[in-house]
This record gives sequence, C-alpha cells and structure tokens, in this order.
Amino acid sequence: MIAISLRKSFDRHAVMRLAVVGFLLFVAVSVKADPRVHFIKPDFDPKLSGFVPLIDEKAQGESIDDLMHARLNEELKTYGEALRPEIVHMEANYVRTSGPAGDDVLFEASFHLEPRYMSISPTGRKRTTDSSMSDQPIMYFIGSARTPLALPVVSNLSKTLKSDAASYTVNIGIFPLPLHKGSSSDSMRYYVIIERSMQSNTSDAEVKLEWFSKEFSQKAEEPVRLELENAPPERRGRILQLEDGSFLDFYEDFARFFTEHIFLSSDRLKYAVGKPAISPMSQQLSIPYTVGANSNVKIQLLSVVDPEHPLTILDTVKQPASYLAEWSLRSFANGPYKARIVASEIGSGRQLFADTISFTKSSPLLVESPQRIGEDTLKIGGKKLNMAELLRTTSFELEKERVHSMRLDATLSDTKREKQALLDLVNATQRNSIAGLRIRAGVGSGPSAGTNLFAGVESSTPDLAFDISFGFGYWSAIPYLSFVQPPNVSRVFDSPKSLGFQLSWIPAKPFGGAIEPIMSIGYYGIWSTPQHPADLRSATLLVPAVGFATDFGSSGTGFGASFSVGETIGLGVKQPALLDVSGKLYWRF
Repeated sequence: MIAISLRKSFDRHAVMRLAVVGFLLFVAVSVKADPRVHFIKPDFDPKLSGFVPLIDEKAQGESIDDLMHARLNEELKTYGEALRPEIVHMEANYVRTSGPAGDDVLFEASFHLEPRYMSISPTGRKRTTDSSMSDQPIMYFIGSARTPLALPVVSNLSKTLKSDAASYTVNIGIFPLPLHKGSSSDSMRYYVIIERSMQSNTSDAEVKLEWFSKEFSQKAEEPVRLELENAPPERRGRILQLEDGSFLDFYEDFARFFTEHIFLSSDRLKYAVGKPAISPMSQQLSIPYTVGANSNVKIQLLSVVDPEHPLTILDTVKQPASYLAEWSLRSFANGPYKARIVASEIGSGRQLFADTISFTKSSPLLVESPQRIGEDTLKIGGKKLNMAELLRTTSFELEKERVHSMRLDATLSDTKREKQALLDLVNATQRNSIAGLRIRAGVGSGPSAGTNLFAGVESSTPDLAFDISFGFGYWSAIPYLSFVQPPNVSRVFDSPKSLGFQLSWIPAKPFGGAIEPIMSIGYYGIWSTPQHPADLRSATLLVPAVGFATDFGSSGTGFGASFSVGETIGLGVKQPALLDVSGKLYWRF
C-alpha cells in the first residue's frame, strides 16, 4: 500500500502512523501499475482497450503540456513538413454512476476544456522542431472536473468519512493528432491523458493518484465514450490520510462504489458568424463568430447611410476558436446597420472568409415610476381608497384589454386576408361576367367548317360553350361538294362558304385548366359554286367530336385553344362519313 498525507503539520501519533505506512510503501514500490481505463465501443478490439500508465513521465514531473509536445515531436519525426493541423471544437463531460451497472447517476460535471496551441514557428509559444512548417498552430485541450466524494464512503476503520474533507479531481488532456498531406480519412486520431487526484478542501495539498494515456481513432464528429476501470492493481492499494486524521483506501472505500464515464464530442472548426445581439440596458453589441484557422480577423460596422466609411471594431490575429466581439452602441442612433467580418491569411493577405450580416438597433421604451406606492390608503369623501390595490386592478384591466385588442386585430387581419382571397378568386374566374357568362371570339379551321371566324358565349357552371361560326374558305376541298377555284385571292367571296354553330362541354378540369377533356357537336350548312350543274350546290352537316382544350396556364384566363377529332356526317347525302380534325383559338372578354 502507498501512504500519502494531505496535511502539512500533524502530531506525534500521525508521525508514527506514517512510519508504519512508509514501510509498506518500501515493500510495494516495485509493483507495476495496471491499465485502469478502457475504451467503450461496439466491436472494438479488446487487445487495444487498455490505457498505458505513465509512471516514468510522472516521476520526472512532466506536465500534460510537456507530454503533448513530446507526442507532437513523434508526429514531426514521422511526417515532417507534411503535417496539417487538426482544428476542432471539442467538449468533454464527466459522469459518475453507482456500481458496475451504473443504474443511478451520482454526479455530472463539464470539463470546461481550454484550447491551447503549440506553435512550431520561431514566433510561437514553444519551438519543438527545426522543420520548416507554416505558422498554423497545433491545438490541444486541457480540462479538469473537481467532484465531491461519493457516498456511502466507508473507511477501513469502519468509520464514515466526511464528504467535505477532500475532493476528487479528474484532469484530462486531449490532443487531436494532426493530419498529413494527402490523407483523405474521415476519422480523427486522439491522444488522451487522464490523471486522477485528491485535493484538500481546506488547504492547497494535492495527491496525484494515477496517470494514464491512450491513443485511438474515431470517425469525425461522432461521440466518444471512455470508461474508467476502478479495479485496484494486483497487490497494491492506495491509502490516504486526510487532514481530520481519518484514512481513505482509494479503491476499497471509494472507487469500487461507482463507475466513471468520460464523453468526448468534437467537430472540425469552420469560419462562421452568428446573429448579433444588443443588450436592452447597456446597448452593448455582441457578435459571435468562429475562426477556423490561424488568421487575421477584421470586423467592421457599416452604416446603410454611409457605407463607404466603416468603423473597425476588431483587427487582430486570432487563433482557431469561437469568440465574441463586443462594442458599445450607446452613442449610435437607432436604425439598420451591417457588420462585416473578413478573415485573411497571415503574410499573404489572401482572403479566407468574408460575410456581412444585418441588424437593427432600437432602444427599448423604459417607463419608470416617480415614486413608490405602498399599502398606504388615501381618504376621499370619508372613504379610504387603497392606491396600490387600485393601481394593480387598473393594470390588470389594461392588460386584459390589450390582449383582447390583440386578438381582435388578429381576427380582423385573418378576415381581410380571406376576403381578399375570395375576391381574387372571383376576379380570376368571372372577370367582366354576368351570371357566370363570358363572351368569347376567335378563329378556327377544319374540314367541315373551313377556315372560319366565330363568336359565342361560355358559362363556368356547367362548363358549356356555344359558338356561331362563318367559314370563308377551305384549304383543299369541301365535304361532299365540288367548287370552281377562284381565279385570284381577291375573289375570296367566290370560295365555298359555311355557316353553323357548335355546342361544347368540358366535363372535368383535372389539371387546373392546363389540359381539359372536351366533347362537342356541330351543325353546319355549306354551299359552293359547282363545277358541273349536276353536282351538289349545298349540304347540311352534323359533326360530333371529342378532344381537349387548354387555358394556357390556369382555368379562367383570357386566352384559350381547343383541338378535336370527329366525323363529318352529311344529312341526306348518300356518301359515307368523313374524318374531321379541327382546332380553335379564342379570346374571352
């Protein structure tokens, strides 16, 4: 067993106890410590689960910072100038649960990780190599979680220890190992150091209990869980004498009662700027932003009235981390403003990131009471009046009326929107119409009606249309009739003619007017000047047809067209029916 004292001055009895424990220290000093932490992950190789104890480094008094620099030197020896820093944002949390099963959470704490940087340039914090590399620093994190002793804690003297005698602290160092040029892995490599210690609550005394390191890989931006194994090393214990004279066996009386977990989460840093906020009382402007690489950052305020003369509130070199830029706007007028952030590469000045965000300054309305109204009463007309109660009642009624007014305003706005929507619908479907009727006119062409002009009316419900047409010519031939071709275009009235009407019906509008099925029937009278006296001079035609119509966009618009295919049936003509393919183009009024 190892005996360690937390107090600096004690009596003779304490000296005797320490002498006995010191002898036991001599016996156990050659025993080698076991790994106390293992990495929890599905299908993880158990051969790599143990942390490596850092007995030699601890004996030499090296700090976590020293070990991080030593680990970086190993990377430099392997990759040299090909290293690329891993710039990340990281969080770590400590959770202590009861017993091996971890049924109850005893304590939770955040490590409050502090980012630190290892510069490898002559101007940096510490030069670790002679290799010629960029000025971009290598970052790592240091944090600690100080927690109270978990109860029940029973000493080897069967005496309950006071939980406020000392604190248990877990220190952690996390080093996201840098990449090397040419690597394309989506995983991150971590080098983690964990230190366990006891600290006095009444003095500066501290005892370092264990010190472990581990290196592992994990997919980027996926959480990592570490579990501390609290089984004591073989033939070795940890006994501490507290300042009140009681003893603590670290494993037997403390560590075996709980299980410790450390949760890590990280994501690679990227340049970003958040939404500006203005304090309503101090008028302090706060702009959150994140720097993704070591660079020169400049933040300027722009006025929408005079954007050519910005106000620079920050112009300095920033290392990768999340920051908050602040500036007092107390002397600025209310109104719209813009904030511009530009990050540029150190030395070359090459722009790495730029963004401009808008915000508005508006001072709040502050209402202050000139004097305090207490519970005093005022006697008016022989009756006492409680002014404080009257003020509370009036304020309550005012608030009720304000809420009522807000609800009425909201209802009125909804009603106006609904009314406008209905008005737009009516105007779109029945513009300039009487009882749902609309006038339309256009031009058409087909074997039965010929090239014709037509006019008519249509209704929206039911969707019917009635047109009267006059055909003034045919492209090639007129059905069932022969005719003498006019000698020139000016003799157009000598061409065959037609006069008739069409009734059409649209049974449905499945695509909102884009494509509409149509059924129609036409009745025409046709006449011409025959080539021979025995030929027919006129005929009556019946033309049933089906097809489709379109409103070129949506139903109810002004411009439309239709296309139909049917049969031309000559009434009283001893000839078979003919194919009729016709089309129309029309405009609604």
